[in-house]
Amino acid sequence: MNWLFLSLVGASALAVTGIIDKFILGRYVRDPLAYLAALVIMQQLLIVSIPAYLGWGYIFPQSVYALAAGGCQVVLWAAYLLALQVEETSRVAAMVYVFPVLVFLGAFIFLGETLAAKDYAGGTLLICSALLISYRPAQGSGPAILSPALKYMAVFWIFSAIYALAAKYLLAFMNEWHLILWSSLGSLLAVLPLFRYEPVRREFAAYFRNGPFLLSVLLADEIFDFLGRGAFIFAYAVGSVALVSSVAALQPFVTLVYVILLGLFVPGILQEEMDRKTMAQKTVAILLIVVGVYLVS
Repeated sequence: MNWLFLSLVGASALAVTGIIDKFILGRYVRDPLAYLAALVIMQQLLIVSIPAYLGWGYIFPQSVYALAAGGCQVVLWAAYLLALQVEETSRVAAMVYVFPVLVFLGAFIFLGETLAAKDYAGGTLLICSALLISYRPAQGSGPAILSPALKYMAVFWIFSAIYALAAKYLLAFMNEWHLILWSSLGSLLAVLPLFRYEPVRREFAAYFRNGPFLLSVLLADEIFDFLGRGAFIFAYAVGSVALVSSVAALQPFVTLVYVILLGLFVPGILQEEMDRKTMAQKTVAILLIVVGVYLVS
């Protein structure tokens, strides 16, 4: 499978994950860190078979670096969940993909990847799309504002770029499955200190006392997340890290399609602004993303 197909699979899977996250955050979650801890714990259920079939694949010091990369994932996930708490799913999904611009710079400096002028033009369009989707026009006499999610997404961009660059580097020393294994274990080590706090322990336990429905939704969320992250790791192995990260920017388009379909068939499940002006703004932002992706792919 080529890197483009894998990137599209990853973007589609993570779009589903974002919608599930928003649904759970709006109905069951008071503390996003407790929710993140629950997802990381469930993630371990999906990787337990890797060492059984492929061994641990421990390589020093790269396996230690992969553990650290897993810690970076926890930071970017926490920032993403905080952004979802204060903003619509479709807007957050569109803001996600500024991080390829940081990947461009890092890939040039650390990995020696060179890109054409059109690739950098595409990156500029991705930045413009994120600013557009985060902009909220003035309501009445009030001032126009940028989305409150923007400050969380800035953290997300930085740590997503670090993770993407680290993954590309590490894949020169280990296969894709072992990178998934060691980064997932790194995520586990990063969330374990959260259980020192009683509110996190209490809310974490409540998720598992809420019955089979919530557990099923949590498991589905983690399966789609695992599929999305895994697809990107396999894409990094065969393609340019900068181009893979940029094509992943199609996720906002997929998310908007899912949100519209949910609004038509399951109204009220997500709180999204669907008026004509807002939809036009989101559509223009997504068109900028599509053009940006075309330029860099």
